Parts: sequence; structure tokens; C-alpha cells
Amino acid sequence: MSEASMSLSATNSPVSSTIGTPDRDYEETIIRPKQGWIGVDWRELISHRELLLFLVWRDVKVKYKQAIFGAAWAIVVPLVSVLIYTIIGKFAGFANRTVTVNGVPTPYPVYIYAGLLPWLFLQTAINGGGLSLVNNQPLLSKIYLPRLFIPTAMIGSACVDFFMSSIVFTLMILYYVVQTQGTFTPSWQIVFIPGLIALMMIGALGTAYLLSALTVMFRDLRFIIPFITQLGIWLTAVVYPQTIFTVPQKTADGQIVRDIHGNAVLVADYRDWLALNPFAGIVQGFRSAILGEPWQWTQLIGSIVLCSLLFVLGLFYFKRVERRFADIA
Repeated sequence: MSEASMSLSATNSPVSSTIGTPDRDYEETIIRPKQGWIGVDWRELISHRELLLFLVWRDVKVKYKQAIFGAAWAIVVPLVSVLIYTIIGKFAGFANRTVTVNGVPTPYPVYIYAGLLPWLFLQTAINGGGLSLVNNQPLLSKIYLPRLFIPTAMIGSACVDFFMSSIVFTLMILYYVVQTQGTFTPSWQIVFIPGLIALMMIGALGTAYLLSALTVMFRDLRFIIPFITQLGIWLTAVVYPQTIFTVPQKTADGQIVRDIHGNAVLVADYRDWLALNPFAGIVQGFRSAILGEPWQWTQLIGSIVLCSLLFVLGLFYFKRVERRFADIA
């Protein structure tokens, strides 16, 4: 293939045509650039699915290459995070603000882990997905492949960590079930977890597509994205109960009024404002499904709407600027 053809293949989504001539015993593929709007070629993505699986496996291997503990870091990081935030929560008084389900308090480490489980996945989408194109410049400028695979592969590798963390979380729940002699048990609402995972995936992919494309265009985002994740863990109420956004009713002597289930009777509730955060409903949804806390429907609906919009916007913008990636990467 000529050098000009290779250049086109690196800078544009292709329209391929195969030409055969009588005097040749091989076929030549000419890649021509598309004009105007470039839509998502779903057939191409499906036909190259093995490449996506290879990129996912490559990201997993590179992530833990030459690490002493290897893939065990996917287990160590959540456990250490749970330990740190549990200690902080005990001193800050957050542990006393968790919702009591049927009169049974939730073990605070389980409460923290239930929020960290989806957030660590979303954090990878923001950090890893946002920098995925910049960190894979040779793939953009030297060869052609469906560019959507690059941020998607980062989300795929995060699924491996999510699966391993879920196993540890399950073991933690079983430990507390045995320790409390069955007093604490996960809720039957855990059956809704697959739907929450699907919503989490949509939000993660949309975020990865949007931030990865923006980072190629505006390199300042490389320094802003880590700050977003650090701030987001607090804005999403991941490591503290959402009840701090409520005002409980108190008696004349300052005691909190509680209902028959042991939960505080509220005078004011500002938790619906968290619906402006597309990920808050997902994090709280995991806690509601696993621990049996009341569902925050406004937040959940907000996450469904905002994550869907984020996915469409991320996909649209990614395809809109994709033809320029190889020139400016």
C-alpha cells in the first residue's frame, strides 16, 4: 500500500474497497476518507471484537506488569481504602448517621465498601478512560483500528478489577453474617444489581468517550482529571452517608426523634440535590440494593437520564473529532 494510503488510514475512518486485477494474484485494499459526518460503524465494531478483547487483555497485563503483588492490587486497594475511610468515618461521626434497616445497623465497613465498589470502577473510567487516547498515540498515528476500542478497552480492564473486588465484598458480607449470627443479612433487593451495573457501564463508557476525546483536543485536562476524581468521591457521597444532607427532628433536650425502625425523623431533606450528579444515584443504588436502604428515586432517575445523555454526548463528540486524532495526538 502506498504511503499516501497509509496516511489516510491513520487520520480518517475508512471506506474500503477491494480491487483485483488480472495481472495480479493478490487483492489491493484502498482506504478512502469519508466526507461529512462519520457515524458509528457497528458492523465494523462487531467484526473486530477479537481486537477489543486483545486490547482489554493487554491493558490488564500492562497495568500489573512488574508489580510485586500483581493483580492482587485489585483486592488490596479496595480493602485499604475501606480501612482508611472506616477510621475517618468513626472519628467524624459518619458511622452514627447510617440508615438502620429493620432495626439492624449496617456494619460500617460493609457500608463503605458498598459505595466504593461502583465508584472505583467509575474512577477508572474517568482517569484511565480520559487519558486512554493520549497514552496510546502510536495506535492513533501508525495503524488503523476502530478508535472507540481504545477507551472501551480501558473500561473492559476495569471490569476485571470490579469482578475481583466483588468477590472480596461477597466474602466480607458472609463474614459479617456469621459474626452477627444472621442478624445482618443482605437485602433481597440485590437482584437489581445487574441493572445498576448496566447503568454504571453506560455512564462509564460515556465519560471515557467524552474525556478521552477532549483530552486529545485540550491537553490541560490531563492535570484536571485526577482532581475531578479526588473531588468526586466527596461530591458523590461515596465514603459517608447521605443522611448528613438531612436535618433530624430533635426533642427539647436535644435528643434525635426516631421512628420504630430506629431511623431519625427528618425536618428537612436535601438529598435530592445529589440528582445533579450522574453517579450519585448509582452509588446509592448499590447501597439500597445490597443493604436494603430506602431507594432515592430522584437520584436514580437523575442517573438514568444523565448517564444516557452522557453516553450519547460522549459518543457524538468522539466521532465528531475522531478524524483529527492522528494529526494532533
